[in-house]
Amino acid sequence: MRLACVYVSRFALAVEARLNPLLLHAPTIVYDRNSVLETSPELTEAHPEQPLRQARAAYPHAILVPANLLLYREISEAMLHTLEQVGPQVELAEQGRAYVDVGDLDTDAFALAGKIVDVVRDATGLLPAVGIAEGKFVARVAASLCAPGDAGVVPRGRERDFLRDKSVSLLPFAPEIIEHLHTLALHTLGDIARLPKSAVEAQYRGAGRRMWELAHGIDREPLRPHRAQESLGERLSFEAPVVANEALVMAGRQLLRRLAGRLDRRAARTIHLQVLAGDRLLWERLDTFREPISDEGRMAFIVRTRLSALQLTEAVDTLAITLGGIDREPARQPKLITEANLQIESLADAIQQIRARYGRPMVWRAVEVDPCSRHPEERTVLIPYDA
Repeated sequence: MRLACVYVSRFALAVEARLNPLLLHAPTIVYDRNSVLETSPELTEAHPEQPLRQARAAYPHAILVPANLLLYREISEAMLHTLEQVGPQVELAEQGRAYVDVGDLDTDAFALAGKIVDVVRDATGLLPAVGIAEGKFVARVAASLCAPGDAGVVPRGRERDFLRDKSVSLLPFAPEIIEHLHTLALHTLGDIARLPKSAVEAQYRGAGRRMWELAHGIDREPLRPHRAQESLGERLSFEAPVVANEALVMAGRQLLRRLAGRLDRRAARTIHLQVLAGDRLLWERLDTFREPISDEGRMAFIVRTRLSALQLTEAVDTLAITLGGIDREPARQPKLITEANLQIESLADAIQQIRARYGRPMVWRAVEVDPCSRHPEERTVLIPYDA
């Protein structure tokens, strides 16, 4: 499948630099809570998911920028929607990287790449690189090797030649596997491609087959196009910031009551909770239901469970709940004979057999007759179970 990979290198840093151009010329660490999210290229000893204290110790003069996750998500969605105007099928693989099916677009590849660069820049203010090739992997490698605003096009049938001198670090495998490849003196994709497929499979088992195929430019991973789904969202801002979980739970109930009224005999597939302080996202959780539901009680149980267990590290001023995958509530065929009914029938048969054996009632049940009586023995009366 002929694909275009649209890639914004160091996406979070690029977004922050758009807001503050001074970051383009200063060592910068973008962090989320206590972990590194992204860094400037020159900070080689800092890497994503590294504890922030370690990065600060290595680069005490670096500028620290708190991550604005909501803004990153909004810009990613804007990038996705504008790419849908270029090609009919678009997959957002991660923030800053998307794939567009360009196989049916009868146009010059470099002209198409230029159009993609222009529309993404107009929609997001970011300058992407574009790689066009057969399959996701080759297109991603082509895009990652281009400067922002440039394009790399790999002709059909030339994938292996293009990949021959590229580093194995471009493979989508864990760092441990990449390091092991280097210890085996396999530094380029061409080194892997020259090996027998069986040898690579024997060394890396299931991952070996995919590794060997990618080194030959064969990528069987399908495009997973984005499909727009209706969603319903509500948010509540507190008059004053709160730190109590009980306040969040009560707010969650209120938001669910609003959302349940808007469902209108429809059901939701997902529920997305977000806790914010100003414009900063402090915490979020996405839960997917086994089947679409519209029952407010079941949703309230999930909201109460998540928010009650939340450990707040600072005051919160906004709670947002979004129901996703909105569709008509699925029809359900009730069972004519349930397991509970079968158990009751079996119990009744057993009681009748006991009565027939002894000739008198042996099993009784309590029936409430006067629940307000001052005497406990007058509140209920025993009658035969089968009466």
